[in-house]
Amino acid sequence: MPKKVDQDQRRAELLVAVWQVIARDGMENVTVRTLARETGFSAGTLAHYFADKDDILVSALRLSHEQIAARWEEKLEGLRGLEAFRVLVLDNLPLDDERELETRLAMNYWVRAVTHEHVVSSQWRKGPPLFSRLTDLAAEGQELGQIVRDEEPEAIAERFHALIDGLSLHSLLYADRLSRDRQVELMEVEFRRLEISDGTTAIGRENTMEERDA
Repeated sequence: MPKKVDQDQRRAELLVAVWQVIARDGMENVTVRTLARETGFSAGTLAHYFADKDDILVSALRLSHEQIAARWEEKLEGLRGLEAFRVLVLDNLPLDDERELETRLAMNYWVRAVTHEHVVSSQWRKGPPLFSRLTDLAAEGQELGQIVRDEEPEAIAERFHALIDGLSLHSLLYADRLSRDRQVELMEVEFRRLEISDGTTAIGRENTMEERDA
C-alpha cells in the first residue's frame, strides 16, 4: 500500500529548500529547475504544490513569517514591559544560524521590493507586526515605570526597528567586525538608555525634568 504523503509537511520541506537557495544564490536564481535539483523532486511534482515562481517566493516568505511569529509567542510568554521588549529586539537580530538564514532571506526580498516594484506582491511586505509589538511593549514598560517617558513609544519602536535592520544588514556585510556578541553589546547600551535604574519612577523623572526647565 502506497505511503500516505502529508501534503502540508512536503510543501513546508520544499519551502525550506527555497530558503537555502535564496540565501546561497540569490532570489533571481530560484527557478523550478534549481529547486528541483536542490530537493530531488521533479518539476512536475513541484508544479503540484506551486503555481509559478512568484507563488514559490511568496509562500517561502510567508512560512518564514509564520515561524518567526510562533517563536515570538513562545519567547514572550509571561514577559512584560522592558524584559519583553529586550527579548523581542534580540530575537530579531541574526544571533544564531536560524536567524541568520531568516535575515539573508529578508534582505533578498528587500532588494526585490526595491528593484522590481511593479512585480512585487503586496504580500511580500507583510510580516509579523514587529513595529506595533515594539510600540506596545515600550508603552507597557513606561506604564510599569521601567522605561523612561521622555520619548514616545512610537519613537522608541522606530529607533529600535531601525537598529535591528541596520545591525542585521551590517552583520552580513561586515561579519568580521560585527560579530554576534558585538551586536548584543551594542544593543545592551541602547537598553540601558531606556531603563530607569536609579530608583526614580518614570513620572518622577518627568517631574524632575520639568522642575529643571522651569
